[in-house]
Amino acid sequence: MTPARYSMSIDNNQALKKFDGSKIKLASLSAPATFDANCRLMGPIQASDGMTIPQFVEKAFNDELKFAGVYSDQGVSLTGSLNRIEFSSSSGLTNGYWNLGMELKSSNGKSMSFDNRYDFKSGFDAITACNQTAQALGPAVQDLIKKAVTNPQFAELIH
Repeated sequence: MTPARYSMSIDNNQALKKFDGSKIKLASLSAPATFDANCRLMGPIQASDGMTIPQFVEKAFNDELKFAGVYSDQGVSLTGSLNRIEFSSSSGLTNGYWNLGMELKSSNGKSMSFDNRYDFKSGFDAITACNQTAQALGPAVQDLIKKAVTNPQFAELIH
């Protein structure tokens, strides 16, 4: 089960526009020690283009920075870790969720941690539910990035 490619979020773009003139890059994003990618008996949920989920989130974060005009190889370098990657395709039988936890560390010494839970309708049968779970990864990552860039601590990371 593979989600569609990541698409930019207008909300994230608007939130990042207030950092106009900043130069930011997410240099790396590590994975949690454990992550069970299997969805029922349908097999693993994988990110698009053969990426791991941390690679998918890292690319999405940098794509959002580029779209907002604040990405640069020179400037503040962020490193991060996805401390939590969890999903369910059968929460309350026909609902699902992605629970993503992230820590960002800045080259300026500051850091921040946050979690985001994204709920969605999954479906009853395994094929539908696992497909919906895979397709919900993109919006879940949009929400995770929004949680980061709208947090007042984010400004401290990039200055």
